[in-house]
Amino acid sequence: MAKVNDTIAVIGAGLGALPILRKAKEINIETIAFGGADSLAKDVADIFIVADIFDYEFIISECIKHNIKGIIASSEITTEVAAIIADKLNLPGNDISNGFAARSKFIMRERVSTLDTIRQPKYSLYKEGDTYKFPVVVKSLDSCGKKGISIAYCMDDLLSAVEESKKYSTNGLVLIEEYLKGGQEYSIECLAGNGNYDIIQYTEKESSGPPTFTEIAHHQPANLPIDTKKRIDVAVKDILKILGINCGMAHLELKIIDDELYFIEVGARGGGGHIADTLTVNSTDFDYFAEAINCCLGKYSHKEVHNVAYTGLYYHCKQNEHLKPLFNKAKTANWCICNAVTNDNFPEAYSNIEAYNSGYIIYCSDRKIDLTNY
Repeated sequence: MAKVNDTIAVIGAGLGALPILRKAKEINIETIAFGGADSLAKDVADIFIVADIFDYEFIISECIKHNIKGIIASSEITTEVAAIIADKLNLPGNDISNGFAARSKFIMRERVSTLDTIRQPKYSLYKEGDTYKFPVVVKSLDSCGKKGISIAYCMDDLLSAVEESKKYSTNGLVLIEEYLKGGQEYSIECLAGNGNYDIIQYTEKESSGPPTFTEIAHHQPANLPIDTKKRIDVAVKDILKILGINCGMAHLELKIIDDELYFIEVGARGGGGHIADTLTVNSTDFDYFAEAINCCLGKYSHKEVHNVAYTGLYYHCKQNEHLKPLFNKAKTANWCICNAVTNDNFPEAYSNIEAYNSGYIIYCSDRKIDLTNY
């Protein structure tokens, strides 16, 4: 465990910073968080500094002043910032020597295309005048939370989708991908540090499907055959290595179609939608956030992970209105460990953020909770 006098810098102080800051306090690690003046987690950090998270020089100077020993990102948008600052300070961090690959879906595709342990959909950057075999998936190059993602069935759809995706792309570039029909989606929670690439948990995901592919439920641990897990483990480690994700949490998404693995994307941070901070923490005996802090301090070592419970989350959105009996039961059920539903409305969710804002229930039990056994 890290020493009491270690101090880490948390880049960003929004919702994603809360579990990091709380765990650091629990294990006697001092925290300095950087973010906007109205940041949600500003009162949880030991020291909070108002800063533009892209003001590298200022953040670096403050880190030097406070003798920072580790840098950790709190959200998708801060992952590249954290990697650059860690590199400048010669601290543990993700590799940026050939460009930061964990924010650009196109760079991810290019690098993963060299691997033979996992497949990918066909892809290209959108270029006016190009022809496509429909349907195709249209993606903003560096967005998260399923923002700027849709499916196009014809050229008119494509042109509208491209304009919408550009709104969420910092450089205006848009990725066009082959639509992978059918199959089952999964996400993998990972941790990397000191040459270790460890799989922490497998999540089975429920999606609204096209056109927005909004995530509407998550379940852990995913029911996967041992042989499939072994193939996933090899592919995931290959992906993390080739993308330079070698320090801290990673959330990798894939799809299995006819027993073949297809890479979707990866983020150099824990899974959102309470996948990392609640589901993984309760479904395993692994102290995920404490070990993520150890990664950024250069003190992580491999540990075995065991499943101890079934956990899951259902969003209170229109796509889950058929689960109304389950949501009603959650009001009194001992398996419900969090009920964030505030009314009886089931609003349509067109993105992961809208699904989250619709409210949700989280279960923890000795079995997967669904309409057959609630």
